[in-house]
Amino acid sequence: MSDVFISYKREDEPRVGRLVQALEKAGLKLWWDRGLPGGESWRANIQGSLDAAKCVVVAWTHQSTSPAGDFVRDEAGQAKARGILVPVLLERGVRPPLGFGEVQAIDLSHWRGSQSDPFFQDAVAAIRAKVEGRAVPPARGPMRRLLRRLTIGSVASAGMAGLVGFGMNLLQVQDQVCTIDVGQPYLSDVCGAVNLGNRPTQAERVAFERLPPGDCAALEGYRDHFEASPLREIVDSRLNARVTLQEERWIAGERRLALYAGGSSETEARTRAQARAAQLCQGFAATTQFRVTAADSEGAFACEGGACGLTGEAVCRLEERQVVASDVCGGNAQ
Repeated sequence: MSDVFISYKREDEPRVGRLVQALEKAGLKLWWDRGLPGGESWRANIQGSLDAAKCVVVAWTHQSTSPAGDFVRDEAGQAKARGILVPVLLERGVRPPLGFGEVQAIDLSHWRGSQSDPFFQDAVAAIRAKVEGRAVPPARGPMRRLLRRLTIGSVASAGMAGLVGFGMNLLQVQDQVCTIDVGQPYLSDVCGAVNLGNRPTQAERVAFERLPPGDCAALEGYRDHFEASPLREIVDSRLNARVTLQEERWIAGERRLALYAGGSSETEARTRAQARAAQLCQGFAATTQFRVTAADSEGAFACEGGACGLTGEAVCRLEERQVVASDVCGGNAQ
């Protein structure tokens, strides 16, 4: 025999059926009249199950509280008299009939079938208490609903205030949101794209990051191309920090000077030519403009009219000093 009797109006069978399935899933043994045969035994069967029940769950709806719901009210009256009534509200705006208002009904009008719903859990707890002959525990659903509404209201109020503050950038809210560590640099790029938080666009950021360090011309080009960029202030400050540096460079090269060295033989002439080339090239080393790295001689040996010698060039391999002046602006790292 089932412990729990379900009293309802036939027109409410779909929603009552969902409640029955959930209660059975919660481990309760239920009886309801779906599938009963017609005839005279129908009412007797219902009455027998009602008399044997340890708990009667009455589903209050617009149908069951209407004049057409007299059987439901009769069953509820018997359960109330025995102290085993657990009324539930299955529709919004429904009020229990006269005579049943003092029995607190559990509001399942917002229930969507979840076993974890606090109001459904209140119903299960109340039914089990009736079946076991215990006092019904205090309902938790109403307080949870109140707290949820208060929380949602508080969050909504805070959210609205946050949106206003964000839109107006009060207390630099936009700046703080657009510069948080998570999701960078993409979050900053999005803010820049919609002109929030004084952040650069992706194009402005990428171009800035690619600026060669110290390159004043590149900074000037960036300033001219991105006139309204939030990074303009940084660019201007680095251009204003421009300094002119002088860099000493030594450029490799060579110089050639005419050379003649006499000698009775080619070997003698070439030896003298090499010595003469060293003397000629040393003249460059006498100044601070050059450094001599090597001195060689080139030419052809010949004898003419009884005189022999090497006619050619002294090849002076040098490094020439150059001083290059260049403007350097502040480092370009953001």
